[in-house]
Amino acid sequence: MNWESIAISLTSTLTVRMALAAVSAVVLHELGHLLFGRIAGVPILGVVIGEGRRLFAWRIGAITFAVHAIPFSGYVEHDEYDGGPLTTAVLAAGGIAVNLLVGMSSLAFYLSGEPHWVDRMLWAIALAHFGLAAWNLVPRQFEDGNKSDGLLMWNAWRSSRRGKSAAGQ
Repeated sequence: MNWESIAISLTSTLTVRMALAAVSAVVLHELGHLLFGRIAGVPILGVVIGEGRRLFAWRIGAITFAVHAIPFSGYVEHDEYDGGPLTTAVLAAGGIAVNLLVGMSSLAFYLSGEPHWVDRMLWAIALAHFGLAAWNLVPRQFEDGNKSDGLLMWNAWRSSRRGKSAAGQ
């Protein structure tokens, strides 16, 4: 079995490459929220990848991981916490930080001169991760009341600025 020919065939079309890269960007983005949330002491209840019908789920400790049918979005469920604006900003920035790190790493590996079939996949991964990071930096509120990472960070920054101006008076 020639693994290189299998990899070339799997990454031969732009659509497949971008779909794989987008799913990897979403999964790693949500795992970034999980990691940064755990570091900040936020009680994480679950990580959900996708929308629509739940395909499968499993538990690791107190955290439930679920995969849904349309894997191009996700979210991290967390319990209420009282950590203030800094904790909120750290939790929100976790996914974006991971996307930027993976995007920069993919670009660096591309520039190092890997084999040609890897080049194509690395470009797709870098593009998907940089794109998702940029999209999540846009401050917006969704129809269901949830807020983007950018809006959460913006509100945390504004809240911390109000606290400093009130303390200075």
